[in-house]
This record gives sequence, C-alpha cells and structure tokens, in this order.
Amino acid sequence: MSAVSGVERFLLAYIYYEYGGKLYFQAAGGETAESFLAEFIAEEFVPRSNPNFSKVSEGFAGALRSLHEKGLVVMRGFEVMLTEEGRRVASSVPQEEYREVKKKFRQTR
Repeated sequence: MSAVSGVERFLLAYIYYEYGGKLYFQAAGGETAESFLAEFIAEEFVPRSNPNFSKVSEGFAGALRSLHEKGLVVMRGFEVMLTEEGRRVASSVPQEEYREVKKKFRQTR
C-alpha cells in the first residue's frame, strides 16, 4: 500500500471516530460523492463564507479519491465506509491525537 498523507490519515480517523467507520450521505444531483463528502466534512471546520473553504474542500475531495484508489475506503450508493485496512490505519491514530488535530483545525476558522 502507498503511504498515507496527513490529510488522508485525518479523514480516516474522522470517519472512524465520528461515524464508527461508516458514513451515510445524500449527494446533490450531478455532484460526485467525493466532492459532496468533502464539502460536508469541510463545513464542520471552515464556514462556507471563509475564503479558504474551497481550498479545504478540494483538498478533502482529492484525499477521498486517493483513499478510494488505495482501497482504504469503499464508496457505494449513499455510503462511504472504511475497509479493514482503512480501519487499521484509522485506529493507529490515537483518539487524543485526532482530537488535538481537530481542535487546531477548528481554531483556524
């Protein structure tokens, strides 16, 4: 398996700790699952009115595509879930470390 970037690692931990490894969503017509999920997740950390919102959202979308290509997440229909390997990588991120990164991310709002 290829190396996992910091953003990819954060997204794996986010799905693992916040949603138990499986996240359901309802994408708007014409939008890719990765783009919709990226915006959904980005909104938790950066308001849409923030000039950096699209940059964060695009970074998350790219990371989600990469995680899918690496076989760490499966996207089908209206769900994204961690594979066994994705769970292994996500659970290697200590929950306290994840919370610290999440806290720092929110402070940049």
